[in-house]
Amino acid sequence: MDQPEARFERNPEFIFRRIVDELVLVPVRQDVADMDCIYTMNPLGAFIWEKLDGRPTLQELEAAIGQAYEVDPRVAAADLFRFVEELESAGAVRRV
Repeated sequence: MDQPEARFERNPEFIFRRIVDELVLVPVRQDVADMDCIYTMNPLGAFIWEKLDGRPTLQELEAAIGQAYEVDPRVAAADLFRFVEELESAGAVRRV
């Protein structure tokens, strides 16, 4: 994915929770959690997830990561694109 102007939003069928020291993303279908598909996130993943509301572009998210974390911009972009691709393939986010 090399589309810095792309925008994504969270799928409302996924819930995100902080449980003790774990950050988890769980798909919920027909009011039942799919326990076979629980995803754990690190703090950066949670930071990105919370910003995926359909408004910022990937380029804007990359800049936000750079402001919040000390990371090389190329590394931030590669990690962001890979993470969003994984979320999209899991059905957790969709393009807007």
